[in-house]
Amino acid sequence: MGKFGASLKRTRKVDNNEKMAPAKIDIRRRVLAAIGADEAIVFDAFAGAGQMYEAVWRDARTYIGCDHKFFNDRRSAFVADNRRVLRAIDLGAFNIFDLDAYGSPWEQAIIIASRKDVEPGDKIGFVLTEGSGLKLKQGGIPLALACLAGVTGKPAAPQRLQADLITAAIAGMCKRLGARVERRWQADNPAGASMKYIGLVLCGVG
Repeated sequence: MGKFGASLKRTRKVDNNEKMAPAKIDIRRRVLAAIGADEAIVFDAFAGAGQMYEAVWRDARTYIGCDHKFFNDRRSAFVADNRRVLRAIDLGAFNIFDLDAYGSPWEQAIIIASRKDVEPGDKIGFVLTEGSGLKLKQGGIPLALACLAGVTGKPAAPQRLQADLITAAIAGMCKRLGARVERRWQADNPAGASMKYIGLVLCGVG
């Protein structure tokens, strides 16, 4: 794990849709407030140049990023494939996972849900960027999304089912984690309604 150190302002932020940045920031602030900044231990699986860190996650108790690219700034981060990191490290301490994927976040989500234990009454936050709509419209479905949603075979009229698939996938996550949805927020990109930005707070059940 390396240090991302103090030159964020000199780094061009290209990883986030600027028009949707306010909504993405708002969702993260809601998740952070629900977990509690003083208790929040964040794993940011698609850390990028640090826009969401500067806007929100810097206020968390602990932040660990992950990205294929090294950024010479203040953040502590893994420079690696986040799927390999999520399979290798102890996920026990983390209570917020930011999965701001370019396409589908479900492969990372299923790794976390398969390895993370949530005790009854404990809360865990997720931030998901869900961009499977284009693939669904073309008749495909991401394998991890299908797995979490319990879909077998090719879904009928998939372009109409994105919202249902997301809800089913979240339910699949909850089942694996032993949790229920306590809060959910969502913003849709008006320039491309197939891109969904979702914040979740889950609570462990007995």
